[in-house]
Amino acid sequence: MGIPYSKQINAAFDQVTPLVASAFEVLQTTKNIAILLAVIQVCTVILLLLILLALIGLLFTMNPDLETERRILVTPAMQWLASWTIEASEKRKSFIGGLSLVLAIVGFVVWVRICYVRKVEEVEEDASKDDSGKKGEDFDAIKKGDTKR
Repeated sequence: MGIPYSKQINAAFDQVTPLVASAFEVLQTTKNIAILLAVIQVCTVILLLLILLALIGLLFTMNPDLETERRILVTPAMQWLASWTIEASEKRKSFIGGLSLVLAIVGFVVWVRICYVRKVEEVEEDASKDDSGKKGEDFDAIKKGDTKR
């Protein structure tokens, strides 16, 4: 009596095994999506915090009653930001100049390559036009057996 039941259990187990494997894949995908959503949420919170700071700085700047707070808080922050931007722009200028030089060299190499390929194709077309009549003569000579080879 136990044998038919064990056959049924084995058959059920064979049917469930692929479902378990597909459920594991779904769980892995769900985990990856959850991690991605967590990263997006953290980035959103950081962006909202920066927007809040910018609005508070704007309020300090625009409100005439908060002149001393503007001098104490906003002016040093803006001076630091401006100095950082100027220092970074010097580095960016050298980086952009180097990148422009590399892109110019790559563009020149691509242009030379295209011109070379076109020139080679033109030479091949000219050669194929010149050889077109000879090919028929060679085939005729092979058919007749009058070849030198």
